[in-house]
Amino acid sequence: MRILLCSEGTERSESAIQLCLKIAAATQSQVTIFGVTELERDEVPLLEAMRRTQHAFMAQGVNVEILSKYGEPISEIEKRTVEGNYDLIVIGGEAKPGGQVSILSQKAYEIIEILLRPVLVVPVPRPEIRRILICSGGGTYIEAAVRLVIEFAPRLGASVTLFTALPETPVMISDRSEPYVDVSALLASDSALGHNLRAEKEMIEAAGIRTEVRVRSGLVDAEIGAEIEAGDYDLVVLGSKPSRDVFSQYLLGNMTRRLVNWVPRPVLVVASGIGSQRPRSWLERITGRGQGRGER
Repeated sequence: MRILLCSEGTERSESAIQLCLKIAAATQSQVTIFGVTELERDEVPLLEAMRRTQHAFMAQGVNVEILSKYGEPISEIEKRTVEGNYDLIVIGGEAKPGGQVSILSQKAYEIIEILLRPVLVVPVPRPEIRRILICSGGGTYIEAAVRLVIEFAPRLGASVTLFTALPETPVMISDRSEPYVDVSALLASDSALGHNLRAEKEMIEAAGIRTEVRVRSGLVDAEIGAEIEAGDYDLVVLGSKPSRDVFSQYLLGNMTRRLVNWVPRPVLVVASGIGSQRPRSWLERITGRGQGRGER
């Protein structure tokens, strides 16, 4: 793999650096350490920090180069990603509990939106990556995420849990209060969800990775959070697909954005790469959104 590691040259980048080093060493990836400064006085300290990181990677046998730019960070990261044709972008983040907004993670999400490439956001350190949670909505868009996980999970000795949360059944229809769903019955069913989960599970197991499927019923945000805590996962993986409904973006908010902001774990977001074919709405035309790339 070709990995772009975005570094600020500060302690906030340290968790991203350490996780990137683990993945790069395990997969024998080529790494570019990329730093962007908006202030001329910060250029020398940034380069010194990047050289220290470079030496740490070289000590682990990783093929690594450093590049620095002067300019606006997000636009420079976008340019470098396109020029270098990277398979994975690694950036720092900052998890905020209770729905608080993190400026750093908001920037991380802007990068995710722009790049349409796999982006690993690392807000907190994890000593090892042993348990990986792939949040699947049951759609085929998650396949890109599954294929990327297959590239590094076996080399890290990690197991994978495929997880999906189903909307809660109204009380007037069902009195079932148990959040867990009969997974065996679902996987054996002819439903689209059952078929896609079964295909994803078989794909991961074919790579020699121990795989479990878990399904819960309830509010999606809450159930994902509960599963992350219950399973003590080291890495959370999300697929990203184009939005067909602009109001889910502007009025209801975005699931990926919320998870990147508050999940206290490294989060890997993998875009499906499928652009939306729907016409741009009046709201998108006014704001300039939805032009030139798929919506999320």
